[in-house]
Amino acid sequence: MVNFRKFILYLIRWQLSTPILWLAVKSLGVGIWSTVIANLIGGAIFFWVDKFIFTSYAVEVWHFKEKGKCDLCGKEESLWRLVRAPNYDKRDELKSIFLCMKCSKQKTDELRDKGIKIRGKSK
Repeated sequence: MVNFRKFILYLIRWQLSTPILWLAVKSLGVGIWSTVIANLIGGAIFFWVDKFIFTSYAVEVWHFKEKGKCDLCGKEESLWRLVRAPNYDKRDELKSIFLCMKCSKQKTDELRDKGIKIRGKSK
């Protein structure tokens, strides 16, 4: 169940765009209250969309480092870390492991073999 207080705070946050939106639509003859109501309707709709986007396990989350040493092979290059995917959650790991492209591919292939769905090409 969604926390009603969070929902109200979200609608208030959504209203922060009202002055900008009002200035944009003012020339079209739309008043401030129409804009406020439009924002409340939009907030009520997009609350659920944003909730899905930011909390869903269906959306993969990766961390990326421009340059560093791979924690497996020691190669220096861009590094990747899969943080969250369906049936996979490493957000609370004490030590984050970042891998080079080659080691990351091997790791994601291992995870796919275990049944974890990760986008991209397998083996």
